[in-house]
Amino acid sequence: MQKLTVDGQRIVNEDGAQVILNGVNVVCKDKLKGYVDPCEESLFTWFHEQGFNVVRLGLIWDGVEPEPGVYDNDYLRKIKQQIIWAEQNGMYVFLDMHQDLYSSLYSDGAPEWATFSDGLPHVVGSIWSDAYLESPALNRALDHFWDNAPAIDGIGLQDHYAAMWKHAAQFFADCPNIIGYDMMNEPYPGSRGQEVFGTIIAAYAQTVMGATEIDMEQLSALWFDEEKKQEILVGMADMSIYRVLVESAREASQVFEREVLAPFFNKTAAAIRSVAPDGFLMLETSYFANMGVESGLELVRNSEGGVVHNQVFTPHGYDLVVDTEHYEIYNQDRVDLIFANHRKVQERLNVPVLIGEWGAFTNHPATFELSKGVISIFEKYLWSNTYWCWCDGFKETPYAKVLNRAYPQVTGGVLAGYHYDYDTDVLKVDYIPSGDETLIYHPRAATLSKEDVVVSGADSYQVELRPSIDSEGGIVAIIASQCKGEISVTVGKSTLTLG
Repeated sequence: MQKLTVDGQRIVNEDGAQVILNGVNVVCKDKLKGYVDPCEESLFTWFHEQGFNVVRLGLIWDGVEPEPGVYDNDYLRKIKQQIIWAEQNGMYVFLDMHQDLYSSLYSDGAPEWATFSDGLPHVVGSIWSDAYLESPALNRALDHFWDNAPAIDGIGLQDHYAAMWKHAAQFFADCPNIIGYDMMNEPYPGSRGQEVFGTIIAAYAQTVMGATEIDMEQLSALWFDEEKKQEILVGMADMSIYRVLVESAREASQVFEREVLAPFFNKTAAAIRSVAPDGFLMLETSYFANMGVESGLELVRNSEGGVVHNQVFTPHGYDLVVDTEHYEIYNQDRVDLIFANHRKVQERLNVPVLIGEWGAFTNHPATFELSKGVISIFEKYLWSNTYWCWCDGFKETPYAKVLNRAYPQVTGGVLAGYHYDYDTDVLKVDYIPSGDETLIYHPRAATLSKEDVVVSGADSYQVELRPSIDSEGGIVAIIASQCKGEISVTVGKSTLTLG
């Protein structure tokens, strides 16, 4: 498989062709399963048939380093088998060091030996993520991690983490389809998060409730009351209010990213790059950017202060109703704001974007249209993405039908724009051709003929259909003559009537 590199805000292959990565998360957070989803190569074959060309594959610190300085290579070999299956099906992989609620004691992530709660109680919220705001034990454990407190062997927790990443990266160094390293899933600030949350609650009290005197304990309790929480979420549908709330939290969240997260990424990246010098460094934001707080993320720098090459911005984006069935108050305007703020960060950093997580949808019928709404954003910004998450029953869900979409996997030239019409199965792609091959995945490629592919604006071009053997999908390959202006390609049965 061709190596991928960064060219400004584009991901390109060895031929200089622009690549869009489109795929899914495969992350096992269950310790009883050994942090590895039981599956076979057929799963990755199915992914390939769906047009996926990348997998965000989860690692768990507790699985990699069950004891201080002791690494479980049997666990890593099981992960490597999945990487090999992905390669055999033409798919790239980037590794995600996953955590939720920091530790395996509370959910998944750090081993018990790296979890120091000082005897404080752990509190479980009505939604799993509420524990970030409610649990003293969890926040104390995170504070110790961000402070690089020494483990029982005297080595700092962050130093252990970086060394663990170095071991994992070296273990997988012979896997040619690994393209990058997602250094930590959704970093949460620990007790500093209370300040971020506090600014949001205070802004809500002033903006919505007209409060002049603010009782933070009383106001916070409203969020943890399920009925009151739904009322608050309905109120946050007013975008003039919601913008005030996320803006209020911006500085407190960015202080953590600048002062704590950036040095942590620098340290971890240096360990990874010492054994894997060319893979993407995947940069995640503070947890609060998931809801639309603009990130202050900085690029990784080396020990001399220079910006390190091959970095990709990999934020997440979820509406506030995530992990619930309250799709009646899902708000596309909030989702648009989240990704618009990610776009601002991309333009500031001038790197490619791969949305590492989005969706987390249930089997609710509404998820079909909601998924189309998010995909349209990725089309507009020419972003790559990995959907969260592969699960039992995935194939039968409404959103799975949306994920099986037409898109330009590899553009021989500079991609200007594209859009897939789900109603007509027609894909339109605009790009400036370089004379190299363009590869378009289409979910109905096996039903198409060359007459269903129309190229406008090129002096000459060639079309080749490469349908899959066991599915309707496949590749439409196009080589168009090099030119300075844009050409347009439409692929689909309706192109005859359109033309």
